Amino acid sequence: MNKCPECGNNDFRRIEGEEVCIACGLVVEDRPLQNPSYISQATINHADQPFLMEAGSKMVNGKIIRTNWIYSTREKNMQSGMSKIDMIASKLKLPEMVITESKLIFKKSLYSNIALSRGINSIIYASIYIASNIHGIPKTPLEITAYTEIKITQLMNTYRKIKKTLNIKTKTIDPMDILPRFASKLELTQETIRETTEILIKIRESGKIEGRKPETILAGAIYIASKKTGQTKTQRKIANTLGIIEATIRKIEKQINLLLT
Repeated sequence: MNKCPECGNNDFRRIEGEEVCIACGLVVEDRPLQNPSYISQATINHADQPFLMEAGSKMVNGKIIRTNWIYSTREKNMQSGMSKIDMIASKLKLPEMVITESKLIFKKSLYSNIALSRGINSIIYASIYIASNIHGIPKTPLEITAYTEIKITQLMNTYRKIKKTLNIKTKTIDPMDILPRFASKLELTQETIRETTEILIKIRESGKIEGRKPETILAGAIYIASKKTGQTKTQRKIANTLGIIEATIRKIEKQINLLLT
């Protein structure tokens, strides 16, 4: 086997007849060896893994995981994750309270074994996304994952998993709160911004468009407003800026127009 099917790592080690991924602890092959290698006590005592002497394995999501690797990998992930949160928070210009909250969520997620079925990076970014939401600093999934290898769908799946596992309640983001940032990115005129604001107010007062992401509602409002003011912005431009797809804008546009008529 060239790569671990769980984490993609290509470094394995034989322990008691099992081939184990040293990154995540997944037992990728548990067939006994004809002549299993002997591990001396001296090797165990001087092993890099601090919990190597703990024997046994456990089932996680139907996969066999070496317990000694779970503990040692968790500590490594903890240190690495805390440093990455500081770095990402600095780039996003997040306040200290969000950084502290992100680290707390990340730590709880690791000890809930969420990392055993999901990539560590997706947990880091999802923790930041949740913490930003909790403290009323709205960030869209696109803003969180920009210039990373994390896909928005991956972020949102991990976000929902963490919320459910840790029973975290988050606030609903008002599209009005993220309008200034995206109005700047799309170089909207004051007239278009005013028209967008009026549309968003009507949507909020009606209460008829629910269950939609704030960036989706905002995208539809901007698209309609820009056509009214003559500052036409293409669906592709708006979609790419807000991190959604053009088909979503077409759907929400119909809903909003029905509301406005």
